[in-house]
Amino acid sequence: MRIILTRSASQAGGLEEGLREAGFELAHLPLTRQVLPQETTEITAALSALGSGAFSWILLTSGNTVRFLRQAGWDSTVPPQTHIGVVGPGTARVLAEVTGLRPTWMPQDHSAAGILAELPAPAAGQRLLLPQSARAEPTLAHRLRQQGWEVTRVSVYDTVDLAHPDTSLLRAGDVVLITSSSAAEVWARLQPPEVTVLAIGEPTADTLSRRGHPATAVLPEPTAAGVLAALRGD
Repeated sequence: MRIILTRSASQAGGLEEGLREAGFELAHLPLTRQVLPQETTEITAALSALGSGAFSWILLTSGNTVRFLRQAGWDSTVPPQTHIGVVGPGTARVLAEVTGLRPTWMPQDHSAAGILAELPAPAAGQRLLLPQSARAEPTLAHRLRQQGWEVTRVSVYDTVDLAHPDTSLLRAGDVVLITSSSAAEVWARLQPPEVTVLAIGEPTADTLSRRGHPATAVLPEPTAAGVLAALRGD
């Protein structure tokens, strides 16, 4: 069985490593690419405020967020009193690789829902820096504000569709792992052979369903164990 990941090999991480250890053949079929915003003034200002201790927390929700903060000029400076929250192990791994930093907090449920359920309640006036994709839904920032956080949300990268993904590598019987809602949008425009489609996260699955291409199964988090469970029908 071969698994196709709809992201570039440069974004490979623990998921790919776990799948190879489980004996799967892997290939990558990028459907999108990530780019820095044309204007980075907002990011630069937020990073300066972070370094000066203006934020009690920085909350990182993806490995791409970490990579593009670095590209935007982040020198990994985080004051000792500032908590570093990450959504899950994959983001923590990229954080360590790119910056040498370790998170001080991670939810047991590695999702936005887990963050909202498990993040400690803020003290009055506590500020939280939330760098995200320009395409990220505003729900997380909105709900954090409802919980009492003073949230500064900045867009640190954008996602653009690839006009002509190379679908020639696809074969009937492949398992295709749709890794994001933006990738799901592109996938819905293609005419692939008969494959099994797995979606990472409910937002990705919702996008596929809206576009008339429902996933066979949904992974709550991007792990090899999740893929194996989905293929078994657990």
